[in-house]
Amino acid sequence: MIGIPETRKETNPIVEVLSVCKSYASSEVIRNCSFQIREGEIYGLLGVNGAGKTTLMKLILGLQKLNSGRITVLGQEVGAGWEYLSEVGSMIEVPVFYGHLNAEEILSMHLTLMGAKANIADTLKLVGLLGVGGKPVEKYSLGMRQRLGLARAIIHAPRLLILDEPLNGLDPLGIAQMRELLRELTAKGMSILLSSHIIGEIRHTADRIGILSGGEIVKEFSVREKAEECGEGFEDYVISIMGRKVYGSV
Repeated sequence: MIGIPETRKETNPIVEVLSVCKSYASSEVIRNCSFQIREGEIYGLLGVNGAGKTTLMKLILGLQKLNSGRITVLGQEVGAGWEYLSEVGSMIEVPVFYGHLNAEEILSMHLTLMGAKANIADTLKLVGLLGVGGKPVEKYSLGMRQRLGLARAIIHAPRLLILDEPLNGLDPLGIAQMRELLRELTAKGMSILLSSHIIGEIRHTADRIGILSGGEIVKEFSVREKAEECGEGFEDYVISIMGRKVYGSV
């Protein structure tokens, strides 16, 4: 098994995004965005395509520079150093691999890069790829690539996992298995940030949801509490929030 971290008690949030802004040329993508991710929870970042979810994740990972504001990950301010990345796993957009390599080779390379040790076979079994680890990745389906991307993200036992549209390409059984795996990881103390534009995916996976619209988190709530409050109207409620700043409704 991979060395999933045991539950830890933290006084500070795992991730804190405070008044963050990000622009490309004259286009403002993220505007005055603030939210926190707590230890051991799945935080769902929900927004329409183009809302800025991927950009926000790249800012947290230090892959892009913010224009203003502040992001802290595992107690370290992003931009002040990169030590925190050794305890972060991520899968952003479509995972990219050297197609001629197999899963075992790719995971071995990642462990070397991260300076970590883990049982590769156990990790492949965890994500449903046991038995195909020797097959070249260029022969993989989209769903298999998603599974391998997750394996690469978790094999070094990170404390924070950042997943961009992780259920893409999975069939219904694969989606159910992925949700179960994410729950197993959080039960052991891992914190997860995942994004989606599909309400059902987030509702059945996340503990809390932050709706990203107009470049900022316009609403944040506990999934369980909001589902109990709205009942069958949950999806209509969320859609009304998601579209406010996109389509100009009030």
